[in-house]
Amino acid sequence: MQFPSTTASTHQLENGLTVILDSDRSAPVISAQAWVATGSMHEGDFLGAGLSHLLEHMVFKGTENYSGKEIADMVQAAGGEWNAYTTFDRTVYYIDGPADSAQTFLKVLTEMVFKPSFPAHEYEKEKDVIRREIDMGLDDPDDRNSQLLYSTAYAYDPRRHPIIGHMELFDQITHEQMVEYHRQRYTTENTFLSISGDFEVSEMIYFLDDICSSIPRSFTQPVSPAIEPPQMGTREMHDTFAIPASKLTMAWQVPGLEHPDAPALELLSTILGSGRSSRLYQHIREQQGLCHHIAGWSSISPGVTGLFAVSAIVDYPQRGALQQAVLEEIAKLSNSDFFEELKKANRMTLVSQFRTLTTASGRASDLASNWHDTRNLDFTRDFLDLTSRVTPDDLQRVARTYLIPQNLTITSLDPEDAAEADQGQDLSVQRGAMETRVLSNGLTLVMQRDARLPTVSTTLATLTGLPSETVEKSGINTLLASLMTKGTISRTAEEIAVTMDSMGASFGVSCGNNTTLTSASCLQPDLPITLEILADIALNPVLPPDSIDRERGAQIAAIQEQAEDPLSVAFKTLRPSLFGAKSYGLNSIGTEESLTSLKREDLVAHHQQYFTAKNSVLAIFGDIDPDRCAEMAESLFANMPVGERVQTPAQELPEPSTHELHLDKQQAVLTVGFRGASAADEDNYALELIHDYCTDMAGPLFTKIREDMGLAYYVSATQFHGINTGMFAFYLGTSPDQLETARAILLDEIKTIAEHGIPEDTLESVKTTWLASHALSNQKLGSLARLSAIDTLLGFPADHHLKAPEEIKSLSSDQIRAAAQKYLGSHEPVIVTVTP
Repeated sequence: MQFPSTTASTHQLENGLTVILDSDRSAPVISAQAWVATGSMHEGDFLGAGLSHLLEHMVFKGTENYSGKEIADMVQAAGGEWNAYTTFDRTVYYIDGPADSAQTFLKVLTEMVFKPSFPAHEYEKEKDVIRREIDMGLDDPDDRNSQLLYSTAYAYDPRRHPIIGHMELFDQITHEQMVEYHRQRYTTENTFLSISGDFEVSEMIYFLDDICSSIPRSFTQPVSPAIEPPQMGTREMHDTFAIPASKLTMAWQVPGLEHPDAPALELLSTILGSGRSSRLYQHIREQQGLCHHIAGWSSISPGVTGLFAVSAIVDYPQRGALQQAVLEEIAKLSNSDFFEELKKANRMTLVSQFRTLTTASGRASDLASNWHDTRNLDFTRDFLDLTSRVTPDDLQRVARTYLIPQNLTITSLDPEDAAEADQGQDLSVQRGAMETRVLSNGLTLVMQRDARLPTVSTTLATLTGLPSETVEKSGINTLLASLMTKGTISRTAEEIAVTMDSMGASFGVSCGNNTTLTSASCLQPDLPITLEILADIALNPVLPPDSIDRERGAQIAAIQEQAEDPLSVAFKTLRPSLFGAKSYGLNSIGTEESLTSLKREDLVAHHQQYFTAKNSVLAIFGDIDPDRCAEMAESLFANMPVGERVQTPAQELPEPSTHELHLDKQQAVLTVGFRGASAADEDNYALELIHDYCTDMAGPLFTKIREDMGLAYYVSATQFHGINTGMFAFYLGTSPDQLETARAILLDEIKTIAEHGIPEDTLESVKTTWLASHALSNQKLGSLARLSAIDTLLGFPADHHLKAPEEIKSLSSDQIRAAAQKYLGSHEPVIVTVTP
């Protein structure tokens, strides 16, 4: 099975701007992306100041023809989901949405990139926003850990500096310097567009020529970042942070993407640390129990020194032993027989790349990345061809050549109280209709044929969420989910992982507020064995005692890490204040006390009670034969106990309350929570629109609190629908000295929404945004299988979520106002603040 050649084409407009066009008429969506070959490593005299990231923020503040608000309103009204990001070597702006809005999206993108107005009155306000973002990064252990690695692994390479910049250098950037940097870097030579989706190529070229005719041809003076010289010995750096366990990284310098050894290094990284059957996961986590998490990864880009790395989360006392165990695994690579693992790694790589083709956004990004890195749209295919030619001898050779002590960097972020250590498919085929059958034991089966790609996604949804837990057994669903993949009566965890990884298949068990989902995805020929393993995991988990202890420890470590995150701390208080100390008021990962008390027999009893045919739904979506799938499901799930659908008792709700908490962090957090709707409530659709209105960049919260007043780095809303109740909450992060002002403004905005709902002149734009998001999410098989299984489990038709657009379109402003008053205006909220 080969990765298909792209049918996309490149075109150069009269002003020199390159555009990549990928026409795919299979879904009425489009992804429009503008890639500027400018990132933090190109900042020259401003290196380390975060100028590229600042520029990314300021581009959204308006253009020659539109204000920032007008741009946001245009995108929202057209149903677009938009954002941008800056990396070491690029800045990317993208809008995804309905295909009939393509012209609007492209007008916005080209205006923003080439004609920003950079209003002076927004400049200092946005710098304050980024200052808070820098502070938040200092509070984030993952950001700190990443910065520690790059600043140690590279001595001269610009990537040793954070993309967002150092505060003292960031403060020195002037408005004039930013404008000049834009003139120098955002040129037609240094920028290209990547567009994928439902459009006609010749019409698109004509339109782009027209809207870009006023953009003059411009050139970029090349910037030559400092070249990293060969490393001459092991580098080691350790730091401390408020975390419960150490974050250890071991990284070796390797050549760039253009080097002939790059394909072998990528595959060796997969063999070493990708998937549950990888050497690191099996030998170190599962067999030796030395860490909570471990994985291998590689960062190999063209023209620069790359990294081949191992990252792990480990209890500090075990850090040294883990480090030695990793080195022992590395030493084995130079003499290993890689024959079977090489086949598995190639399969995993192929499947991972196939997944990029499932959405317009994924295709546009893949093509753009290929062009940015190599000027070859088919580079993904060509690179996969190179990986398929890698031999076991090649893997041994690159291990001996590069994974040596003189290329090694070791960093760790340790707990604060730790002692300092010494060390070409046809995409036009339409989907079939959804089909529901009931198996002989009462298990409901939902299927849909979709032959656009040779892939299948399947989900077993089981009704066992937070309502099934008690204070004493809080976290039992999360613990059980983590254990179900640790082996069955007939298969070890390693056998399961090896079989699935060898096919390039993915699998896992997760739990949410209402359900536990046992899911897998695979290539079409591998469905029989994949479904057999999924059934085995769901019906026959062995729950080994050593795994219980290990996963319990990892879950407790996650609880401890939650305790250091201000927003997590706020919501851990908000939910029990809304719902009481049971059901949706419980922390989904439990407490240290509840986890410590849970025994294997508790887990076995919980599994037996809830994993039954009448309490579950199986969904299989993709390139399938429905009759054959039904036969397989009937056979594989025959031994699933019939059981009964679990009934969820009504929840008694306490009176609202206010809480003030303290945490030794630089940021302040505010949460405001209201009781929301249940999954079956008729107000759900209205609340969906209110939620989108409150979370959109053009909505009232973001516009007023973050943009107009500069009071918060982030401000948004969240909600969930439970079996018999729900939650609708607002939250923001700000500086402590602005908390009271931000709180007053947020509560005032909530009051306005509660009284008036969504303004009539904005409602259609909000609906368009929701509808576009719905269309984008329904591109993915996995999402469709999951949503259909959950809908059916909760008592709705399997295609319930697909009928939501019609309900959304029919909503009136009066209906939305009534829902807003009912949920946000009729009850006092629970308010939780977390301050230093």
